[in-house]
Amino acid sequence: MIMGRSILLKSEVGKSITDKLGIPEVHFSTGSTEPKELFLAIAESLGIKISSATTKPGIARSIVESSGGSWPPKFESSGSTITLEGLLAVQSAVEFFLANRP
Repeated sequence: MIMGRSILLKSEVGKSITDKLGIPEVHFSTGSTEPKELFLAIAESLGIKISSATTKPGIARSIVESSGGSWPPKFESSGSTITLEGLLAVQSAVEFFLANRP
């Protein structure tokens, strides 16, 4: 908490996702850059077929779109990085899949 406001970090969202899916937690590098392995593990856990050659934004986009969501440009930034909004969209997709599993 800073001055009464909670700051949500990408690493916290990543941990929440890995906890929900029961997959190993991944390490975010300096500057909160999310590793591609996070998105590959999410896709694998959800049964979404992804080539390991797919870019990180491409994997995240596939996860979100597979749940019926959309992937606007604001969800990714330069350097093949996913924004906090994009990571939250991935988290929402994970929650959708978990809530709708047979």
